[in-house]
Amino acid sequence: MNIVIIGGNAAGMSAASRIRRRAPEHEVIVLESTNEVSFGACGMPYYVAGLNPDINLMRIRPVEKFREQGIDVRLGHTVTAVDRDAKTVSGVNENGKFTVQYDRLAVCSGSSAIVPPIEGKDLAGVFTLKNLSDAAALKAALGEDRRVVIVGGGYIGLELAEACLLRNVKSLTVVEAAPKLLTTFDDEFGDAAAEELRKHGAEVRLGERVAGFQGKGGKLTAVETDGGIYDCDVAVLAVGVRPNTAFVDVEKLGNGALITDRSLRTGDPDIFAAGDCATAWHRLLKSPVYLPLGTHANKQGRLLGDAILGKEVCLDRALGTSMLRLAGLEFACTGISEKIAREKGIPYKTKTVAARSHARYFPDPAEITVKLVYSPDTHVILGAQMMGAKETALRIDIFALAVDRAMTTEELGFADLGYAPPFASVWDAVQIAANAAK
Repeated sequence: MNIVIIGGNAAGMSAASRIRRRAPEHEVIVLESTNEVSFGACGMPYYVAGLNPDINLMRIRPVEKFREQGIDVRLGHTVTAVDRDAKTVSGVNENGKFTVQYDRLAVCSGSSAIVPPIEGKDLAGVFTLKNLSDAAALKAALGEDRRVVIVGGGYIGLELAEACLLRNVKSLTVVEAAPKLLTTFDDEFGDAAAEELRKHGAEVRLGERVAGFQGKGGKLTAVETDGGIYDCDVAVLAVGVRPNTAFVDVEKLGNGALITDRSLRTGDPDIFAAGDCATAWHRLLKSPVYLPLGTHANKQGRLLGDAILGKEVCLDRALGTSMLRLAGLEFACTGISEKIAREKGIPYKTKTVAARSHARYFPDPAEITVKLVYSPDTHVILGAQMMGAKETALRIDIFALAVDRAMTTEELGFADLGYAPPFASVWDAVQIAANAAK
């Protein structure tokens, strides 16, 4: 069987490696448009911040290692079309056009940073952050004399805001079109993120859309929004990502993400998809959703190889569990927020509590805010959001497991969690929140 995989990062290379280990008799071809495979994109903001001085640490595994496995990795191969009837993949490389035949196809083509069609977007000084070359260029552009505008107040935008603060840039402005930052969280968490930025000297402009970039001599001088003009030397577009799927015609979400079922199969029985170009099946919503997270891409990639080989797989446990550090605050969430529950018409109750990160008689406890979303009838936990100065984000994993296993607030409140004064109170913050939910 001839197996073609489009895309050579987390999902694609995980699938390719698994196929070679389990069924070495099959040919595996990976078509990657760039000259990079298998790198840790989530580490890029911390490289830009200077916390990681070596860009090679984000290169997980070199292409030569995959080729030694017998995987035919072809770099610089940009796919432009998939012919489902002929079962061919075609595109361009440095030598011109190419065509590859497949029996089974896996689309793991990832996503691209959204660049709105606005004036001045090609000026020197306007950046996105999607690959290692982007990270190297942005890191080189920052310095203590730089005035920076970040367009977008989601995860990447705020991680880069922290990077700019760590780099002691001259000024920092965060522009967000929505009325709140961190729109995947409920509003009070977005408010806290904005206040944290302002506390560290950044300007936060909410409800403003970028109208264009101004420049002189081909270099950026200002960002213009519908609310003002902000002088700057560096601007970063962090307004989201768009799945790279224009080349294939199967059922998609409105943003272009390939719709897959629980077995990672698209509407075509011989085409599978995984990673940032595809949907994930949500545990609670019981439907495909777009959650471009590295955790999902790696889990999907692990099972994708088995699915392509005909093994029955089922991945229906996505909750969007994620975490973020912004200057002096940690944020984390899992499951559905109050906002999503309201939008989807899901009956819910909420409870918000403040608790200490560890025993008050051990030095320097921090306050942790926990917001629970749960069923009003059964008390089954539907989601949680947390924020605190420290010892906060990793606690979301307890809630993620509770939501995955459909635990009630009563069950979690009396779970046998560990305790020692340096790490927790005798009733952990997680349990305090669960026991307060009535």
